[in-house]
Amino acid sequence: MVKRKCFVCGTEMEERTISTVAGWGKYRLTIDGVKAYVCPNCGEIVFSAEEVHMLQELGKSLSNLNEKERPDVLNVSEVADLLRVSNQTVYNMIKDGRLKAVKVGREWKFIRKDIESILDSNNSTLFLN
Repeated sequence: MVKRKCFVCGTEMEERTISTVAGWGKYRLTIDGVKAYVCPNCGEIVFSAEEVHMLQELGKSLSNLNEKERPDVLNVSEVADLLRVSNQTVYNMIKDGRLKAVKVGREWKFIRKDIESILDSNNSTLFLN
């Protein structure tokens, strides 16, 4: 087992098997048995490269949904769902430059194609520090 420190609070993370929710629009899937590193202090979740790949493949299968159900501009929660990370991770990724976002009023907005290109690049190191 690889030891990881939480990049949010610095606490040593625990390897656990969790359930995560994936989906798009009105569709939601609960996926059980996903291995992840979970911070016992702040609750931050980080997935292993293998699990990210599996979740990406599931995401690709959901990408066949009707274009009208897939908005061009996403908010933080939608990006978190798409990347299978917490909202806090999305904020951290904006802050350190891993995600390109624009602040509109009080909300961050993302271009769907930018986020999908991250998933298509198979760059699973995006999520691991």
